[in-house]
Amino acid sequence: MQAEKTHRSRRIPPKRYRKATPEEYLEFEYKAERKNEYVTGEIRPMSYTSENHGLLVANLIILLGTALKGSNCRVYPSDRMLHVPETGNFYYPDVMVVCGDSQFFQYKQRMQATLNPTVLIEVLSETTSDYDETIKWHSYKRIKTLQQYIRVHQNLMLLELYTRVGNSNDWLNTEAELPDQTVMIGGCEVKVSEVYEHVALVKK
Repeated sequence: MQAEKTHRSRRIPPKRYRKATPEEYLEFEYKAERKNEYVTGEIRPMSYTSENHGLLVANLIILLGTALKGSNCRVYPSDRMLHVPETGNFYYPDVMVVCGDSQFFQYKQRMQATLNPTVLIEVLSETTSDYDETIKWHSYKRIKTLQQYIRVHQNLMLLELYTRVGNSNDWLNTEAELPDQTVMIGGCEVKVSEVYEHVALVKK
């Protein structure tokens, strides 16, 4: 019995976030020096990003931006806010692609959040992988314009792609983990090795 009590005392309590209404979050975010997301009524500070994370985001922005030149689509880095009205959440995806005219959620003429992404990409880390795979994905797949959600692992070569099947709510899950593989992201052919260029991977 004593051993059980000791074991329980060592458990790490769940991380607590500041509770807020959407209006309180937006006022807070407008004045904040660092970005914060708003999820299920809580303000969640954005995590520190590693060098690998930054390189992967930069590579994806360059690859997609080059491939989308001349089209009606454009790519945004993580400073572009996304709002999902169906869940009430606000996010800053690592990479976002929007095609056609942008639609916005407007807050007091000061803040705009994109409403109609076609592709969302998150670079996973040890601290955010569960969050990106559960809460974010549950929210993202409610976006009617979304065609693809992609999770990029930062310490091993692995892309997880979720692609909408037609106009349904079904999603096709595929993976790519070989350097010579080519994947389609937002209608663009992207080579896996180019996504991971200069990224220091953990050896298997």
